Amino acid sequence: MKKEKRSFGISIGSSSILVVFVVLCLTTFATLSLVSANADYKLSRKTADAAAVYYELDAAGEQLLSDLSDVLDSVRPAGAEMDSFANEEEACRLALEAALRDLNDPDLQTRDLFLSVSEDGQWIVSCAVLREDGWSLQMQLDVTGRYWQNRADAKIARLLWQSVPPVETEGEAGLPVFQPGNLPVG
Repeated sequence: MKKEKRSFGISIGSSSILVVFVVLCLTTFATLSLVSANADYKLSRKTADAAAVYYELDAAGEQLLSDLSDVLDSVRPAGAEMDSFANEEEACRLALEAALRDLNDPDLQTRDLFLSVSEDGQWIVSCAVLREDGWSLQMQLDVTGRYWQNRADAKIARLLWQSVPPVETEGEAGLPVFQPGNLPVG
């Protein structure tokens, strides 16, 4: 009598299925790695661009601050010029406002360069430096000591020095974020 050989091992079909499964897993992980690397690249590119814009705006703001410092040193009216005004504060304010109108540099896209005097006596110069792509640098500078008190050694204090990114349009908005008001009631 002949003995029948039975094989209980893995046959050729099941090993092929295992190889296909492994190849699918590797393809999936490779695709996920590629998508993740692409997202990381886009984020790092966006971060680098934002840093470059920030430093460009900061340099433009520093240039404006330097120009303002020069203006403050040269524009304060002398005693004879103040005689035609009711008081010293009005003469100084009008002289500085006229100088600020002339300070708009065509290389820097400045907007809203104006002087305000607060109730507590702070002389504040406010302005914004703009870029074509929507970024801006908002500035508020306290020139009280340097201009009004006429102290040449006084620093121009920075009350506000803020880089503002462009406003996101609705199409650029990312994923919807959980908001407590979005939950159904009842």
